Amino acid sequence: MTRRTDNQGRGLSPVDCEALERAIQLTRNSGSGRREQIDHFLATRRWFDVALFCVYSCQFDAISPRLWQPVPSDIDDIEATLAARDDGTRGRFAAAKLLKKMLAAGLSRYEPDPLKALAEAKTRRQAAAEPEPTV
Repeated sequence: MTRRTDNQGRGLSPVDCEALERAIQLTRNSGSGRREQIDHFLATRRWFDVALFCVYSCQFDAISPRLWQPVPSDIDDIEATLAARDDGTRGRFAAAKLLKKMLAAGLSRYEPDPLKALAEAKTRRQAAAEPEPTV
């Protein structure tokens, strides 16, 4: 298997690769003409660029930000964005807070459905913390 890299040539973690591949599949299966569009993109563009397009599409659908607001995968510097404080309607602060939660939960910044994945991670943590029933 070819080692997947981002646009700066940095290797992607297995968690990132899995999330990116899932975003591609979800987008391909999301509606009329999408399969053909994504297949065409994959044949004519870099894999990572297509995957980012798919992540953006999935995160946008899942989170429903306003058209000008970023999704978590758009945030490059979480700490600087958070330190700049709430930016009101620009949405960078909210996206950075969500991204920080995602990474703390062991999720990829490229997770296609961040809210659902965070809820599932919370459920798994709670189940793991419950004591075993005594018989």
